[in-house]
Amino acid sequence: MKKQYYVVKLGHSRVGFEKLVDMTGTNVSMLTGNAAFPTPSPTLAALTAAAARLEAATQAYLFSRSRLDKQERDIAFRELKLLRQDLGGYVQTTSNGDPELITSAGFEMAASPKPVGLLPAPKDVLALVRPFPGSLEVRFGGVKRRLAYQLYICDSDPLVEANWRLHTVTGKTRVQVDGLESGKSYFFRVEALGAAGVSPVSDITSAKAA
Repeated sequence: MKKQYYVVKLGHSRVGFEKLVDMTGTNVSMLTGNAAFPTPSPTLAALTAAAARLEAATQAYLFSRSRLDKQERDIAFRELKLLRQDLGGYVQTTSNGDPELITSAGFEMAASPKPVGLLPAPKDVLALVRPFPGSLEVRFGGVKRRLAYQLYICDSDPLVEANWRLHTVTGKTRVQVDGLESGKSYFFRVEALGAAGVSPVSDITSAKAA
């Protein structure tokens, strides 16, 4: 009998400000020292800082009711949701749909629908130079029914498979890549992760960091 595949359940559809902070705190607590997830992406420090920002912004708005404090609260809320979405993608990929591993990361889960086959490779992958030293942006088309995307980077011969490494797991179709060497060319490719597994790899794109 085929093993049931489970997917991370973010619970973001009707989440409030304080609840999102609490959910993030649970993730951070349960991922700290968790050997099954050695390199959380985003980092636990980034998640903790974003949660603290939202908590502070929420309290500031409750006190002042000012337009600027409301704007800061709403921005912090959106950014924390995006970070936690990326964390869900990392947990999904690393756990390979194992329910015990998903719950050990502080997420709820749901049984995946019956797989409909592998997803198609992401299309229209494009690397763009950003107006900052050592920074590029990678964009690509979305894939329906994906759980997350896996972005790979290569800084040498892209035809040698061993030169590729996983840069990040994300739910976004635009990814900022920083800390690159100015004047050096970088290559990127993307895969979509679905209930039936990983899609074929996308076409390769490249750009030279400013």
